[in-house]
Amino acid sequence: MTKRIGWKVAMGIAAAATSAGCAIYMDRDRDTVLLAGIDLDQSLLVASDELDKGVVLGLWAMRDQVLTSGQAARVSELYFSHIEKIDDPGKKRRVFNVWHLTWAISNMYRHGDASVKAALQDAYDDAGLRVDALSFDLATRFYSGDRIYIGDFHGIAHVYAVSHLVVPGNDKYLQCYEEYVNPWKWCP
Repeated sequence: MTKRIGWKVAMGIAAAATSAGCAIYMDRDRDTVLLAGIDLDQSLLVASDELDKGVVLGLWAMRDQVLTSGQAARVSELYFSHIEKIDDPGKKRRVFNVWHLTWAISNMYRHGDASVKAALQDAYDDAGLRVDALSFDLATRFYSGDRIYIGDFHGIAHVYAVSHLVVPGNDKYLQCYEEYVNPWKWCP
């Protein structure tokens, strides 16, 4: 019961902050959101564990970083291995989860070079169909609008990102995947 109330409160705060123009972590310049030294392979391990729990924000948090084609292929694999469960009409947070996962796929695809786009093409096409089926204007705008929405948007998203992305040497972020698994573990 406490988890459900906490989630609702958090979402209410996030919605209020965003609608009130308090999107303090939002940016238009991708260079300002790129994380020097990010370890996307370890961050993908975190995102995979999060997806296994039904949480899509691990991929969402890394959506503006520079991916290799191999990492993009892993993202596509994760997308297809989880999307059916996430897009289940019986799920309470279905719209939120589909919106954020498709937004992540879109940004990764739109930011990517030709090899990244090729690796993500099937996931990008599937995500577009799911956004259309949502009939949620905000999701459509974030997926295919003229502007690519980047940055963490609000404090809650930023807190999530710093606790789920691996950026060795930047003590604001995880130092290794093992630290995500066990916060008391020291990274090599």
